[in-house]
Amino acid sequence: MFAKKNYASFVLLIVLVSQLIPAASPGVNRVEAASCDAAGFVMDVTVPDGTTLSVNTPFTKTWRLKNNGTCTWTTAYTLAYVSGDQMSAPSSVNFSTSVAPGATIDLSVQMIAPSAAGHFRGNWKLKNAAGTLFGIGSTASAVFWVDINVSAPMIEAYDFTAFVCAATWHYDGGPIPCPFKQSVQQYGYVLRMENPILENGTAAGVPGLLTVPQDKYNGVIMGVFPVMDIFPGDRFQALIGCEYGATSCYVQFELDYLTPNLDLVTIWKFREKYDGSFYRADIDLSPYAYKKGIKLVLIVSAYGPATGDRALWIAPRIVRPYTPTGNATSTPTPVQATFTPSPTATLPPPTTCDKADFVLDVTVPDNTVIAPNQTFVKTWRMRNAGTCTWNSSYSLTFISGDQMGGAPSTPLSGSIPPGGSIDISAYLTAPAANGIYQGFWMLRNPSGGFFGIGANGTTPFWVKINVAGSSSSGFDFAANLCAATWTSGAGALACPGTDGAPSGFALALNNPQVENGASDARPAILTSPQAIDYGWIQGAFPAYVVQSGDRFQTTLACQFNATACDVFYRLDYQIGTGPINTLWAARERNDGASVNVDLDLASLVGQNVRFILTILANGSSSGDRALWIAPRIVHTSASPAPSVPTNTPAPTAVPTLAPTQTPNPTLTPVPTFTPTPNLVGDWLMYTNSYYGFQFKYPPRLEDQPSQNNNYRRIDLSFAQGTNLNEKYVEATVTENVAACKSSKLVSASETVTINGNIFLKETGQEGAAGNIYDVVAYSAFRAGSSTCVTLNFVLHSTNPGAYPTPPPVFDMVAESAVFSQIISTFAWTTSIVSDPANFAQSVVDRLNARNFSALQTMMDVSFGFAFWQSQGTAYPPDQAIAQLQTNYISASPNLVANASKDLTTLLGGLNPYSIMGLDAAKSLALFVSGWGLNGTDEAILYVTQRGDGSLYWHSVLIAPGGFAVP
Repeated sequence: MFAKKNYASFVLLIVLVSQLIPAASPGVNRVEAASCDAAGFVMDVTVPDGTTLSVNTPFTKTWRLKNNGTCTWTTAYTLAYVSGDQMSAPSSVNFSTSVAPGATIDLSVQMIAPSAAGHFRGNWKLKNAAGTLFGIGSTASAVFWVDINVSAPMIEAYDFTAFVCAATWHYDGGPIPCPFKQSVQQYGYVLRMENPILENGTAAGVPGLLTVPQDKYNGVIMGVFPVMDIFPGDRFQALIGCEYGATSCYVQFELDYLTPNLDLVTIWKFREKYDGSFYRADIDLSPYAYKKGIKLVLIVSAYGPATGDRALWIAPRIVRPYTPTGNATSTPTPVQATFTPSPTATLPPPTTCDKADFVLDVTVPDNTVIAPNQTFVKTWRMRNAGTCTWNSSYSLTFISGDQMGGAPSTPLSGSIPPGGSIDISAYLTAPAANGIYQGFWMLRNPSGGFFGIGANGTTPFWVKINVAGSSSSGFDFAANLCAATWTSGAGALACPGTDGAPSGFALALNNPQVENGASDARPAILTSPQAIDYGWIQGAFPAYVVQSGDRFQTTLACQFNATACDVFYRLDYQIGTGPINTLWAARERNDGASVNVDLDLASLVGQNVRFILTILANGSSSGDRALWIAPRIVHTSASPAPSVPTNTPAPTAVPTLAPTQTPNPTLTPVPTFTPTPNLVGDWLMYTNSYYGFQFKYPPRLEDQPSQNNNYRRIDLSFAQGTNLNEKYVEATVTENVAACKSSKLVSASETVTINGNIFLKETGQEGAAGNIYDVVAYSAFRAGSSTCVTLNFVLHSTNPGAYPTPPPVFDMVAESAVFSQIISTFAWTTSIVSDPANFAQSVVDRLNARNFSALQTMMDVSFGFAFWQSQGTAYPPDQAIAQLQTNYISASPNLVANASKDLTTLLGGLNPYSIMGLDAAKSLALFVSGWGLNGTDEAILYVTQRGDGSLYWHSVLIAPGGFAVP
């Protein structure tokens, strides 16, 4: 594969050569210095370009500059602000020491991030003793700057360093002890370091983790942290690099998550080697919000021999948006914000030995929807983080907020030693009036001292519910449209959405007009999937406690004039941290008739359920405008048991489907999603444009829609009530291999030809701890390459002997029939654009169209932003797209490409490809004007090849204000 570059390395190269390259002045009319005064930019010591800070955050910006002139800089020289955003900085800062020609100095200024979110940049120069300004570049006239992104306030939600040994650490052959044991250090180890030394020799100033992989070729170390909830807006942040002096260090950092089914899914990864620089990771975790029961995993793997690999995670943490009320926007996590809700009275302090950690909400997570006057049990799982044993003399105690009928104090049961955990419950009743209610609770020791969670053990934990509806009506989905989290294949969506948005949208409508032109007086939700073939959209609503007699009711219809509308409706649900299940599904087309749905929710009574409304396009999504009219949960005193059609997949809840224009309807069959050959035309298409292949699968959402071109898992429906637990297909891609085969344990193989494609077909069975995995795998090389594509079909069952009363054994033949149907749809695809010039122009065209979803698919696993005469940063594709949208592309871009531009002359004689570390024979650089939010910047876009010859957008070199031609 074409080498993935270390952006810190190639940006450092840009920095080193930038002293010889002229730069444009920002347009400030100043008298420039004489030739004796000239500066060269060496590096950003702190706060590199693109750093994200919370509003009103104080910070210190430090530049390292070199005296490129002939005059000594004395203490009469100053660092001077000249233009842009001053960010509460002083206008000038005196030098603390003299700097001789050829020497360097670190210059610092104290600043405060602005009070509003956005992108901010301040320009600075130097001023000599006579008051004359000078700067960097060949003419000593260019500014250097501080460039930051300011986010909404964030609080620390989880500190990985503080909980290093709460994780289980592993090498690829088994567990690693934590704390560290020298006797087994050859298997790898992790150490908490209070003030690690970075590659450039400076102290980090904050704690971090030193991770050393197993001492072997391609050795690995990974830490699996406890289950935690991720919420929209959460970000993973860390400074990563090699430890100072570890000159042979060359590793890959990786952030993954582990599902309850033990599937390891990659969120982000970055390659780093000892080069004197480091990388600031700032990863948006919003795409993984509400994935219950997941565990985050930190991984370091060696590139080649692991000897000397000493990898640092500096201050690895999850941060979370902070609301004006002072609480995090979601459920508390094991490390809390320093904010403490105001109690009703001054509380006696705890003893120094008492402290708790929040582990998880066992029941009733934040914002659960509960009917008025309904009783419920709130249970927290807490860990004894102190040094004293808790006993029955300790108690759970109400502190402030809404008590909701709970007992003021409840003794703990049992004895909980330090490090032990306990489930603590409060028996509560929802208030009679609708609204949001929150009550704060703490623990109390035998001497009357109160203690809770957080770094100092002084923060209360809480219960927070949404009381909605009435005793006769459970929940109105349309009224709570934006209480749901809406997503599509493009990621998280705004709510309400924008009509026509290509990423998909959901809107609330009054008096919707349905297929036959009639208006319905009831409120509705208009849902339109992502504008791609087989696009989808879904809204996950807050948890709701289902009552006896509850029914889900709605009317389905395509919107009037949406003549091409053809979709699958689906009602999914999730209980607690369990898997997402499908309760009901139906297909709807614009045929002039609406359909009423009435589902009995008896199978879910008493459960804390998140309902999910899902729409899937049946082929092209163009014109798909699907209405959920009056979607709601209603309460009835008695629920007659409807007859169950044999082809209905719902386990106990069965829809009654009645066309509104037919007085005596018959039941419309509901797709079972156990396909037969004539249903293949209705299946969804999975396309991997990165490696060029596609196949069809039955209409179910992918459980892991992450941007991972090397792995995709798709869950398949199967018959319930047997020992079969899961049925799924994995599409995996491995590069640079000599043999193309499955990584699963197989016992038999043969070569088969299907639709002209030659596969190695393998079968086998894996087993562990009573679980059985039957595997059928098909593998094939992509023609002319060493890239292997494998489809693993897996049936995961439980050994019947593990049950006191064994369930029926699943039908192997029936359940595996779909595998041959799926592989029969497999096809190789060709690159949309194979010519580099056309590919580069297509990047420009999509930038002008603001087609960011398409642009993301054109990137590799990381994308580089380099800045003329400054540093740069590499981002994963989703973050790179966010940077483009926010900072570098105007709302109505007018980018113009000029393929005839002499780039070598433009760059002052530098080779445009060597700057970025690219092979000119396999790459193309394209000059583009009209860049930036103001449309006045210039840039060079770089495309290059992968190992299989396919093209991707590698990076961009941006010149704010334009390149300066010598």
